[in-house]
Amino acid sequence: MSMRTQSLLMLLPLLGGCALLPEDGSQAQFMDTPQLEQTVSDAGHEVERSADAWPHARWWQVFRNPGLDRLMDTALQGNPDLRIAADRLRMAQSLADYQAAEMLPSVGASLAVRRWHVSEHDIFGPLGGQTVNAAYLDPVVFRYHLDLWGKDRAALDSALGHAKAQAAELAVSRLVLSTNLARAYFRLGAAAEETRLAGDLLRRAEAVLELARVRWEKGLAAMDPVRAAEQGVAAARQRLAALQKESELLRHRLAALAGQGPDWGKGIAVADGGLHGPFPLPERLPLELLAHRPDVAAARWRAEAAAQRVKVAKANFYPDVNLVGFAGLRSINLKDLFLSHGSSLAYSIGPTVTLPLFEGGRLEAELSHGEAGYDAAVDAYNAALLGAVQQVADALAEWRDSHAQDAAQEQAVRAAEQALALAQRRDQAGLNTRDELLAADAALLEQRLKLSRLQGEHQQAAVALIEALGGGFDSNDIH
Repeated sequence: MSMRTQSLLMLLPLLGGCALLPEDGSQAQFMDTPQLEQTVSDAGHEVERSADAWPHARWWQVFRNPGLDRLMDTALQGNPDLRIAADRLRMAQSLADYQAAEMLPSVGASLAVRRWHVSEHDIFGPLGGQTVNAAYLDPVVFRYHLDLWGKDRAALDSALGHAKAQAAELAVSRLVLSTNLARAYFRLGAAAEETRLAGDLLRRAEAVLELARVRWEKGLAAMDPVRAAEQGVAAARQRLAALQKESELLRHRLAALAGQGPDWGKGIAVADGGLHGPFPLPERLPLELLAHRPDVAAARWRAEAAAQRVKVAKANFYPDVNLVGFAGLRSINLKDLFLSHGSSLAYSIGPTVTLPLFEGGRLEAELSHGEAGYDAAVDAYNAALLGAVQQVADALAEWRDSHAQDAAQEQAVRAAEQALALAQRRDQAGLNTRDELLAADAALLEQRLKLSRLQGEHQQAAVALIEALGGGFDSNDIH
């Protein structure tokens, strides 16, 4: 008969005296994956369904932008928030290793020497009233917790679930870092182009002001056009200054995301490159979204870890059994520990049972706390799932609308180019004034500036959609 069987038989009469296990108090349930097909269908030709269209781990490479690639490599190595998340993962993995070690036997050794005065009324009759030097040498001391109710296994599974959740949290930190960096980078690129166009607009406004002053000085026009032109120059200078400030702040932000100081950001070079055409969208959306969203996966693993903690709390209602033993030498005279003619050998082995009879409600409170924690974790998972599906829907809408605005603005730019070409021909033929030519030129610059902003927003919409799809995370890669 095995030791486990013997222990169970020994405990059968004791189970009736244990604390009573309350009924299951958990109420939360995992929700089904919300539907998203109609939302995907509304995206129309701006997306292209594909079986392997999930973003890859280095998703930013789809933009074919070498400047972004270099910046991302620096950030992934130097960002302090990412290192903090990695440190937390190591802590969680160490806790799981500790729980795994708890399931193995503990073997050690001990040596104790003590001077001991025996009471005259103690049970050691012949030694009563004497002072002896007792020695205890145990080369082998072991303890093994018999996991009869699955408590240790549940504690290990909880720790493993927590470690998986921290691994997913690391992926969340990586995704947040990379998407924030990409957004700032694309905005910096658009701001750089807008700054160049704003400078051209300022020069056009100054030309209009100079022309109005000449006319006023020659008595060919009133002062009103001069004042209006001065206001136009002031507005153009304000726009240029705002764009220059925005660019500087974006460089500071990019430097901080990369784990560098502000001066480092001044050397960031913005390269051309972006994502154009229909966005590749996975076919099995939203069914596979759970496996590709790190925040949803982390919430699921936290709920599973909480379920295991409930099992631990339930196991506390049953007897706790440890198999303990030692083998060594005992002597009341230190000199006789090894040299005594009689044997100093001593050993002991057997189970130690602890029964939870009356805990003043502590076990019930621990179980209730664990069940409430499980319900909270399930509700947090449901909230994360709803948020993930909403984020996908919002990102699809943003991508579709930005694509439409981008196309409409390109038409506006072409119309402004045609208007400027017509104004130039009329100017060459002497059919219009210099003001009309400058106005047509400024109108084209305004349309190009708006197009630059919309194109930057279109790239940011692509980043938002990649982020909503999990940014290359796959829960199957975490073990």
